[in-house]
Amino acid sequence: MAAGKTRSTFLVLTASHKVPSLASRMIYIHIPEKYDATGFLLLAKSGMPVSCLPDNIYGVVAEHIKLLKQKKIPFKKLAAKNVHLPKSPLAA
Repeated sequence: MAAGKTRSTFLVLTASHKVPSLASRMIYIHIPEKYDATGFLLLAKSGMPVSCLPDNIYGVVAEHIKLLKQKKIPFKKLAAKNVHLPKSPLAA
């Protein structure tokens, strides 16, 4: 890669897995504090990309929803427009 040009880890990860338009498939959920550790481990071990945001909010794909339901881990779907994504410290 040419000097001065970098990719974020997220973009490299999705490019290597050839996930088509992951951002358009992202579903935002909130997991209650009581179930957050168990839910996070399930999401992280799934092998699919997951976005971890503050306050037990996660960006997941439909397959994650199925896993959470199978394991009976409660969650609430959130409207994407109501989720505040952190700004990159590299953003100018």
